[in-house]
Formats: sequence, C-alpha cells, structure tokens
Amino acid sequence: MIFDLHNDLFTSNLSEKERLNYSLNVTETVIYAFWTTELKNPAYEIEQGIQKYLSSEKIFSVEDIGFAADKDIDLICLLKPFYCGLTHNKDNKYAGGSMENGVFTNLGKQAVTSFNRAGIAIDTAHLGRNCFYNVAEHALRLINSHTGLDAFHSHPRNLTDAQVRLILQRGGIIGLTAVSDFIGGDTVNDYIHLIDTFIQKYGIDGVSIGTDFYGTKPLKGLLDYNDFNFVEYELEKYGYSHCDIRKIFYDNANNYFKYRRLNSNDT
Repeated sequence: MIFDLHNDLFTSNLSEKERLNYSLNVTETVIYAFWTTELKNPAYEIEQGIQKYLSSEKIFSVEDIGFAADKDIDLICLLKPFYCGLTHNKDNKYAGGSMENGVFTNLGKQAVTSFNRAGIAIDTAHLGRNCFYNVAEHALRLINSHTGLDAFHSHPRNLTDAQVRLILQRGGIIGLTAVSDFIGGDTVNDYIHLIDTFIQKYGIDGVSIGTDFYGTKPLKGLLDYNDFNFVEYELEKYGYSHCDIRKIFYDNANNYFKYRRLNSNDT
C-alpha cells in the first residue's frame, strides 16, 4: 500500500483516455498534481480534470498558483486540494521559486491566509530557500511533497538540514522523490539509500513517498507502484520492520491528511 504525495499524471504526455484508465486502475492512494505551468487555462482545466479523472474522493493538489487572480484563489479554496504550491522553479507574484530565490510577497501572504482558512496545506517543494522561512511563518500546515536532501545530494530543489527540521517540528511530512537530479543517481537503489539516509538522520515519523511519476524520467527499477515491492524487500534487508515500512509507504501521509479524508465536505 502506497500513499504518494505527488504524481503529475494530469500534465503528462498521455492521451486523455490513457490518463483516465490509469487513474481508475491505480489502487494506491495518490495525490495527483495539477502542474499549472503546463496548462493553457489552469483554473478551467483543474475543474475539468477533477470531473474527468477523479473519483468522489478528490485527492489532488495544485502545483504553482502563479496563474491565479483573486477569483482563482477563491476557486481553489472551494475545490479544496490537499495542498498548494505557491511557485514552480521561477519567481512569481506570490513567492520566490527554487531556481530564482525571490521574495514572499503581500499577495503571497494573502493567498496563504486564504489556504489556511480552507485547511489547505502549503507545499514548499518549489520555494526558494530564503522565501521558505517567510512562508513557514504564515502557513498553518507545512509540507514538502517531493524533494531530496541537500546533505545527500546538493541541489537548489533539495531541503537543507534546517528546512527538514523545521517542517518536522511543525508536524509536517516530507515526500522523498524519485528524481535522478535530486538524488544524484538514476536507480531504485539510489532512492532506497535516500530513504534510509533520511530516517537515520531525522527519524521515521515524518518521511513519506513523493514519486513525481509522470513529471520526470523514471528511475531504473522504479517505473510504477508495482516496483515498490522491491523497495520494500530491500528496506527489510536494511533492517526495517513491516510496521516501519508501512509508516514510510502509507501511514505517515495518511495520518497527516486524515483530517481531510474524514471530512465529508471534501468528498
């Protein structure tokens, strides 16, 4: 059983039929991200995508609100994604992106306040490092949906030690991502090493899975959710128990978002 914090299926190169078949046939719990920088009309396509691809349990997120006017922020709050990211890699009118490192603006503060009221977590995955701390001061619920560790492999998209500890201290979760640029290797074993490194350094209670499937080239040996059987097997060889692995794969994320999944207003 997997709870994946980040899957980019809806902005993949697959056809509409292929996307629908995939979303209907996956038995795992998956937060599908609407990566708005890849959409021509984000607000409309988010609404349409929810109707086309998602079941009554609307498990989705919005990646980069840079497109949004005030009415779009209101719409996002009504649609209730599990989390929102303020940026992609570049700066926008709300916040600084990880590759440009701009500032957290007054518009960004207003958006975060709206998301706080709606119970929507703030995703720090694409925030610049300077902006990260300002956003953290304003966000009630703080996560990182798909990232690596800067101490494991240096990259502007990866979290520093201080950022990891802040998210965990705030009760947030961190999705470790299967992106070769962020983990410094292109195999499933590199990903397993990242998981183990995180746990040895920070403990097991805040770690989750954030594959970024369909948002990047897959790792060798980790093409889909079936390949997590091998990840489980290898983690057992590292000495992790069945309970430990369930925490990593599912329980930590499920427990974090349980308040959403039990709320009938979100279904």
